[in-house]
Amino acid sequence: MSVDPKLLSALSSVVAELGNVPTRPIPQSIIKTLAPLVRPGLELTIDLDASQAIGAPLVMLSDKSAESPLLSALTPRQRQVAKLVTEGKTNRQIAAELGITLATVKDHVHAILQRLKLPSRAALTAALNNSQKA
Repeated sequence: MSVDPKLLSALSSVVAELGNVPTRPIPQSIIKTLAPLVRPGLELTIDLDASQAIGAPLVMLSDKSAESPLLSALTPRQRQVAKLVTEGKTNRQIAAELGITLATVKDHVHAILQRLKLPSRAALTAALNNSQKA
């Protein structure tokens, strides 16, 4: 997904401000910065707890309108894992990228395949590619 430069600039300022104010709830000034950028299908997640691990809040932006209907049956974390699987990443690479254990990735992959009634990672990739073309 290509990110609009205006949105990227707003997100950068939000991350900088969140880094300076590690309290909850999210300050009103941040919400005012993001509110004009909201549109249907755009999901913004701000994980303040990530500050302890990575030194800054984790801001995730996803465009739900561009997402495959196949993934709608999955949890947000399972969708992340499924997308990385379809990019050809190994469980170890997924674990490193998401900051989770290898065992957790394996659990997610198993749950994804089971929930979607697919036999393998290759079948997941094929099913996702086919659903995005439709």
